[in-house]
Amino acid sequence: MKTAFDQSWADDVCRLCDPVFESADVGFVRQTAHDPGSGIITSLLWEADPVRFAERYPDSDVIESYGPDDWPPHCIDYWVYVDANARQAHISTEGWSSRDEILDLSGDGVHDGLAIGSAMARILRVPPPG
Repeated sequence: MKTAFDQSWADDVCRLCDPVFESADVGFVRQTAHDPGSGIITSLLWEADPVRFAERYPDSDVIESYGPDDWPPHCIDYWVYVDANARQAHISTEGWSSRDEILDLSGDGVHDGLAIGSAMARILRVPPPG
């Protein structure tokens, strides 16, 4: 039985968001996490290569945020934490001293993928999904 925020929902979201991350050209790789009992998606994570990210976005201040002793980290994280009960996504990113962002979700993967992808595209300064 298909429910909102299940793997099918995540597949739709990722189908729209992956091209956004690919267009940044910094080696983003995606992971998806779900609740083992319900199968509900709990988070989506795109991880960028830190050196490529810093080269592409020198104004992002990611190097400074880690400091010389901790640079480079394993990756630069772009998280989408999914709160299925509240029907919200908490977007947490690195770079530009960015603040976390909350998006309302509909439970429709295409609609939510467009919203999440557009938010990520704005942050990464790449074309939105379309």
